[in-house]
Amino acid sequence: MPVPQREIGPSRPRVLVRERVREQLREAILTGVLLPGERLEEGALRAWLGVSATPIRQALHALAIEGLVVSAPQSHTIVAIPQPEHAVPNLQAVGVLLVGVSALTVPELAPDELVELARIAGEVADRLAAGDAQGSSEVSGRYFMRLIERCPNSVLVGLTKRSGTSLGYHAFLSRDALGDALRTVENGYRSLQSALLDGDSSSIDRATRACFLLVADDRDGGS
Repeated sequence: MPVPQREIGPSRPRVLVRERVREQLREAILTGVLLPGERLEEGALRAWLGVSATPIRQALHALAIEGLVVSAPQSHTIVAIPQPEHAVPNLQAVGVLLVGVSALTVPELAPDELVELARIAGEVADRLAAGDAQGSSEVSGRYFMRLIERCPNSVLVGLTKRSGTSLGYHAFLSRDALGDALRTVENGYRSLQSALLDGDSSSIDRATRACFLLVADDRDGGS
């Protein structure tokens, strides 16, 4: 039979239902709409998201792999509850990813871009000094998202987007357990601000590591 001809326009990426559901649930968890420990009832999720049970189960399985939800076999699923004892390991783990992104991206940036990043790093430090944990998290996220968007290594970008957000979520919600280490983080961002203005790659790398407790802070006597 003759095949009807149609005009082919720009293709649009197809988004699977399970992926859309995963992103909706992920966003709800990260923004606090769904709180740690909250039970995720399948019936309520079907009514809210307007989809069948299958994509919801697939999405919850994917989020469990990410570490954002916890499923008990033959029982129920809840939003993951960050553990205070894992606060430093989670911060360090996300730091390993972001230090890599920074190392690959910073050399590609123009001087004016480094100055803007220095301004943002200084704002993170100011918010930490003022005890504004939520604000410092939002601003630091803006800082590193700029680097991720410019990172030339697509594999690292993908890995960071898949794993870094979950690790950062756990680190942020258990931040009170960091205690005096938050001062080290603050000093790390102060050092990062100075290093970016100087444009010295090795100093930027070291300061970025300090932001994630991956090296001793010079201001606290570290070498």
